[in-house]
Amino acid sequence: MTDLDLSGRLPIVAIIGRPNVGKSSLFNRLAGSRIAIEDPRPGTTRDRVSFQLKLGERRMELIDAAGMGVIDEDRLEEHIEEQIQFAIEQADLLLFLTDVKEGVMPLDQRVASLVRKLGKPTILIANKADAPHQDDLAPVFYKLGVGEPQTISCTEKRGLRELQALIISKLPPVRPSEKEVLTQMKFAVIGKRNSGKSSLINALAEDERLIVSEIAGTTRDSVDVHFKYKGMDFTAIDTAGIQRKRSIANSVEFYSQTRSVKAIGRADVVIHMMDCLEMTSKLDRKLAEETIAEIKPCIIAVNKWDLAGEVTTDRFQEYLTAKMPMLRFAPVVYMSVKKGENISELMDLALDLYRQSHLRVSTGELNRVVQKAFDRHRPKGKYGKPPKLFYATQVETNPPTILVYVNEARIFGRDWREYLKNRLRESLPFSEIPLKVIFKDRERIDLNQMV
Repeated sequence: MTDLDLSGRLPIVAIIGRPNVGKSSLFNRLAGSRIAIEDPRPGTTRDRVSFQLKLGERRMELIDAAGMGVIDEDRLEEHIEEQIQFAIEQADLLLFLTDVKEGVMPLDQRVASLVRKLGKPTILIANKADAPHQDDLAPVFYKLGVGEPQTISCTEKRGLRELQALIISKLPPVRPSEKEVLTQMKFAVIGKRNSGKSSLINALAEDERLIVSEIAGTTRDSVDVHFKYKGMDFTAIDTAGIQRKRSIANSVEFYSQTRSVKAIGRADVVIHMMDCLEMTSKLDRKLAEETIAEIKPCIIAVNKWDLAGEVTTDRFQEYLTAKMPMLRFAPVVYMSVKKGENISELMDLALDLYRQSHLRVSTGELNRVVQKAFDRHRPKGKYGKPPKLFYATQVETNPPTILVYVNEARIFGRDWREYLKNRLRESLPFSEIPLKVIFKDRERIDLNQMV
């Protein structure tokens, strides 16, 4: 991946601290959205969750790290500690969060020792000061030796404006990267558990940014990872692996899956990862249906292809088309993340789909294709009326949205509408992306006059 470039990055502000002091709550308050999962159980956050934040005239990457000293139910403590260490080492500013109600705890002292050793700019924050009189509890944190404690309450939204101003004052000088355009393209990496999603994003970012483990379901949040490829900015959204509803053990997994579906909605392109050694399932089809419902360009990334043996790509393509016909137009990349095979090809294809989704065709060209499709195969008349097609026009991009004026929209059934979409993809530069086609009633207009 020689085209990747991490230079000129945004300033990084990392939220650190022991478990259950409110790090994810602070992250969400600063981001202005419920991005990180908030749950009272320690250890909910595992990966480094990030967000491109703008405060005043400054832009930065805000990171929510896992709680230091967490005891993980899947015995991933070593991996989680590595993620915390990465976050701290890369950060330009640390937000060291504590709990004003509980006072100084041994794990607070452990975090403070690391902060003092690194000598990085740090804001010490005493959270959960829900009422003004609780500010009087904060001086005890002076003993940590990392500066004056700032009292806030994420729950009551106390002290957040003052904290934002303090963050701005402690940022490094403005970098050229802050003046650049925000992320150019977002793509969501979706798939069943353990299909290689996090490994792919780590390969793209050239950084062990996400925990990779043989334990299925390691990722819980939808994690945004920012990087450059061929000089352009990208955000990769890693999602939790989808599982059957009856297998969802707790609220953390429920919110993980909800965010996975939402990640599809906020992506420009969706990469549906599949393990070539596993059969497709109802869960794969569910993800495909969610992608189609959101009208998102999609790439099927078949991982571990180096282990496929004698299976040919043509044979596997036939299998995918039979199992997931709703994505028959989606391109397929056969790859091996572990060996670094076809990762650049995947990125180039994602860029191509992104460009396709932003194309606009002329009204004349569009109407020639629509008229030809109508002449070749007309829908059967219904309700005592023959179908009449007047004209079509493209009204939006991303997704390309086609408005088709007809005499009565209800005559044009689902099958014919899908037929028209296929003809549009065949004849126009939208061959590998979904289209949004809207039928609307209109008084008769001569189609030949529109072309």
